[in-house]
Amino acid sequence: MFTRTKTGPVPEVGAEAPEFNLPSAQGGQLRLSMRTPRGPVVVAFYRPGDEEDVEYFKALAEKEDEINGASGSVVAIGVAEPAQARNFARASGLKSYVLYDYARVTSRQWGLLEEDRKQGDHARPAVFVVGPDHKVAHAWVGERPEPEEILAKVSEITGLPKPPEEPEGDGQENEEEEGDEKPKEE
Repeated sequence: MFTRTKTGPVPEVGAEAPEFNLPSAQGGQLRLSMRTPRGPVVVAFYRPGDEEDVEYFKALAEKEDEINGASGSVVAIGVAEPAQARNFARASGLKSYVLYDYARVTSRQWGLLEEDRKQGDHARPAVFVVGPDHKVAHAWVGERPEPEEILAKVSEITGLPKPPEEPEGDGQENEEEEGDEKPKEE
């Protein structure tokens, strides 16, 4: 017997992120609490078949290696059937987890489920950064940040990647060396 999951409020910054355990288009299951101890998790909701979403996730896929390098990971969640999720994963180019919420439980718990008889149920566009403490560190609902901003937020949490170190000294030594060189007299 199925019980209807209550629609929760959209998680706010500082709140505990709702747990999920969803199947992946790449195979297997993923639970949020399995990823957060390793670093921040970018939880981004997608609508399968939506060209705007495909384009956004293509741009996010281009930053995916940098997000991973900052000890973060990307998880995409959509109200989708397995084949739709696999198609979305291929179209977007995401290498990380593309999960499908065909029972609509997670989208409802995160307060994002929109029921539409004509267009089909879907999750509203939203992106969350969930910290290692399992709390929402950043949230964008109804809009999505640029992938560069997501990378910056993940880096704020982890301190990675470390900025390149400045050379030793105050930077004046190089100027003096260049200035010491005198033109040759003829």
